[in-house]
Amino acid sequence: MTKIKNSLILIFIVLTAFSAYSQDFNISGKVQDVNAQPIPFANVVLLDAEKEIIQGTITEDNGSFVISSIKPSDEYYIKVSFVGFEDATTSVFSLSGNKTLPPIILQASQETLDEVTITAKTPTVVRKADRLVFNVENSILSTGSTLDILRRTPAVVVTQGGINVRNQPVTVYLNDRKVQLSVEEIRSLLESLDGNNIKSVEVITNPPAKYDAEGGAILNINTSKAVAAGYKGNVSATGTYAIYPKHTFGTSHFFKNDKVSLFFNYSYNPLKATKQSDNSINYVDQGVSTIWDQDFERKTWSKAHNANLVVDYELTEKSQLSLSVIGLFSPDVFEFTRATTDVISPSQDPFFIRTQSNIDSDRNNVAFDLKHTYALEKGELSTSAHFTSFNRSKLQRLGSIYTDQNDDVLSNVRFATDATQDIEIFTGQVDYNTSFGEVLFESGAKVAIIDSQSKIDFFDLNNVENTGLEQAQSDNFLYDENVYAAYISFNKDWEKWSIKGGLRAEQTNSVGNSIVLNTKTELDYFELFPSAYVQYSPFENHSFAIDYSRRLERPRYQDLNPFAYFINENNFIIGNSGLQPSFSHQFNVNYSLKDEYFFDVYYRDNGENIVTVATQDNENQVLRSDSQNALGSKSWGLDFNHGRSVSSWLYTSVYLSAFHEEDSFLINRSTNTSFKNDVNGFYAYVGNYLTLDNAETLTGFVTFEYLSKFIVGSYTQDETIQLDLGLRKSLWNKRASLSLSVGDILNQANAVVSAKYEGLDNQYFPELETQFLRIGFNYNFGNYKLKDNNRDLDKAERDRINN
Repeated sequence: MTKIKNSLILIFIVLTAFSAYSQDFNISGKVQDVNAQPIPFANVVLLDAEKEIIQGTITEDNGSFVISSIKPSDEYYIKVSFVGFEDATTSVFSLSGNKTLPPIILQASQETLDEVTITAKTPTVVRKADRLVFNVENSILSTGSTLDILRRTPAVVVTQGGINVRNQPVTVYLNDRKVQLSVEEIRSLLESLDGNNIKSVEVITNPPAKYDAEGGAILNINTSKAVAAGYKGNVSATGTYAIYPKHTFGTSHFFKNDKVSLFFNYSYNPLKATKQSDNSINYVDQGVSTIWDQDFERKTWSKAHNANLVVDYELTEKSQLSLSVIGLFSPDVFEFTRATTDVISPSQDPFFIRTQSNIDSDRNNVAFDLKHTYALEKGELSTSAHFTSFNRSKLQRLGSIYTDQNDDVLSNVRFATDATQDIEIFTGQVDYNTSFGEVLFESGAKVAIIDSQSKIDFFDLNNVENTGLEQAQSDNFLYDENVYAAYISFNKDWEKWSIKGGLRAEQTNSVGNSIVLNTKTELDYFELFPSAYVQYSPFENHSFAIDYSRRLERPRYQDLNPFAYFINENNFIIGNSGLQPSFSHQFNVNYSLKDEYFFDVYYRDNGENIVTVATQDNENQVLRSDSQNALGSKSWGLDFNHGRSVSSWLYTSVYLSAFHEEDSFLINRSTNTSFKNDVNGFYAYVGNYLTLDNAETLTGFVTFEYLSKFIVGSYTQDETIQLDLGLRKSLWNKRASLSLSVGDILNQANAVVSAKYEGLDNQYFPELETQFLRIGFNYNFGNYKLKDNNRDLDKAERDRINN
């Protein structure tokens, strides 16, 4: 904690003491009608040479406006819109000093206010040198939650187990800030964040040097930023009805004035969920097979609270301070597990096991981000600090009763555990970007400090001989990790070419210390991570690109932790303190046609990546899972993306992927026997999004997903099929909306997961609540006049994009 406090003081000094000089200018003017009468509350936006929005404001009561802190340029435009008037755009002008424009005259529209019809934009996909940008703001895809938008994003596959790109877990960023949450917490956050707040999703398969070297692909989710001042908000409620009901109640609020932009989102998620599974394990000892068939069900009750606060404050014309807070609180989570196991063997009489487990847990996670940006004459300097505090407590009590065919008790096994985990993560970062002629240059440095303490106490053990509980060990595990990083990158565009390159250096020091076992694992390594991107557009509508990056996967403290977590007395997961970091090389070649058809060929050498491997103790009939470094891992595939408006009422999106995945790992350390788990697979997604009336108040979607076999650690999952559909109706002049959706209509979204190799033969069929009926209601309030003006602006921007 001393290191964290000292680093916080250092970052605070940097944030508050930095000063520099740059020259920005103001643009002022007036908006009038044809009778020279001022028009108040009109939307005024500044556009650059590419007609992209730079900044915006609204006119005062006297029709005047001022747009401040604008950098010099040879090509700017002002665009003005207001309900009941035609849009007006000025001629191009340059800016080299403070500028006052002549009055901008708006012509009255031929439509009356009640007749204004707003057409939603179609989503667009833009291929850049280092990423794919999926623009969804004000589109027909922006309904539902942010997680729903990710399900519709090209190359992104959302499964019950997580969010993947090319069969690897992604790292999620929100407005270019890394989200330091677990997979479950990220899903909860994204489900609670309204999709109407999302501007775009960036899919970065080979992240550039600016981003951490650790992890696979990155999803950077960018939220919308209003250009007009005022207040608006909404309240929402969603009911999901599957085997058990689940509800979400949420509210979002946005406020903006000349100095402050504030966004707050809160949701409350009471739910009861169930997971059922049919499991089968075949223990073969000296040629004799013993089958364990289990019927498993876990019920979970929870009441989660999610909150997100973002505050941007303009300190001066050149500098801005931003604060972001994410809080997830899940108190009094209760899990009840009941399992019945039939044990059949030709060498012994059958017996039966009835198991019950109760788990009481609490989990809290709070993350703070503070960022200061300073506009320079050519570029920007930013300093940022991040702090995450995570704590979890879990009390488990499990009992199993063994009976014979006559229901006589043979044995009674029980145990209890009391576990806690406390994690603190601190990061500090400095980034600088500028230009040298036509070359954009970026550089930066970062420090990341992780302090983790995990404790587990086993007690009330009874009849644990010849079970997996012989591995039970109370312990206190401490893990500290420090990462020091620096990077440089450049980017240049000219004529038909775009080139970007970068180099990141990271020094890692980590110590894992098991107090009870008296073992210490230390890692100390320095590595370089190059990245390169080349894009070439020889003809209009044709673009070719190739990119490469070296990536890193560190063993996490959860994997290094030597604790054993018991599902029951004969099935447990245990950590591995001997894990080593792994390094991968990723290559991608792509071709784009008309910015509508995207073809990607990729190859990934994952090196000795970390996989979870199951082993069976066939003599004692115990199933054990632990993490280990693979002997080798490779992936390659071909992806195709296409999205287009088939007609004025139908937008269709298609994503197809043919892939190969393979992992090789040890299955018997004593004989040095290895096994290669590989699969040739195919994924298909087709989404149809419909506008069902002329007023665009009724929209719908039908989506279809198919996933063939793919690898899950040392297991292979069978194919899944999912068909979903939904409707959305806008009410009360689009102030409110009512939605209805149905999930997994064909009941094919769950699949068997199995593994069979030397000494191991088992499978399980998890049945999650994929079939559901979901009803949602959303009501918007606040500055409704400004909101209508924003919609009118969005209509014009849609027309520009479609043209």
